[in-house]
Amino acid sequence: MDCQFCTEFTAHEGVARIITATGDGWVLLPTVGALAPGYCLFMPLRHLDAAADVAPASLARVAEEAERMRALIQARYGPVILAEHGPRDCELGASCCSHCHLHLIPVPDPDQVTAAYERTGGPGRRLASLSDLPAVVDGSYLYLSPRPGEHYHWPSAGFARQFVRRVCANQLGIGAFYDWRDHPFAANRARTFAELTADLHTADAA
Repeated sequence: MDCQFCTEFTAHEGVARIITATGDGWVLLPTVGALAPGYCLFMPLRHLDAAADVAPASLARVAEEAERMRALIQARYGPVILAEHGPRDCELGASCCSHCHLHLIPVPDPDQVTAAYERTGGPGRRLASLSDLPAVVDGSYLYLSPRPGEHYHWPSAGFARQFVRRVCANQLGIGAFYDWRDHPFAANRARTFAELTADLHTADAA
């Protein structure tokens, strides 16, 4: 399988940038292409195509951990959205990679992110939690949680690749720099790792 994340984790290159890990094998790490300080991915070390492919009982734990990660990032950087471009059976849809990864992105206005999704896909279908995805999605999808307790999903048809990055880059005033391949934002990535690992260390010592 040609998966950039699996290759990175197998070669142990990604391990050095893991901020924290859960007992279920999910990790938080600053992303290449960090549009803003605090932009992280929460993802499994083991290859899965999408969060909707996680067994419901396990996904409930993942959902809890994702909110814990959001709270960690939000405490330093302000409002954070949680988003996924979920391919199914390697049908990429709006995604650019078939290894499950949840985006945690600090943004000035989460409601404007939701509005951008709605302009493309219409009103999102409401979920009680991320853990409800396996029961309701069929095919590739987009998931968005603009704030804790608020969850939506859309079929991916009509959404551009890296959609959430395009939307957030526009809101941050750097719309032309959305593509992580061309704009890695290495300084933001390094700052995110340093600051969040320090915050976790402080919390553990308290």
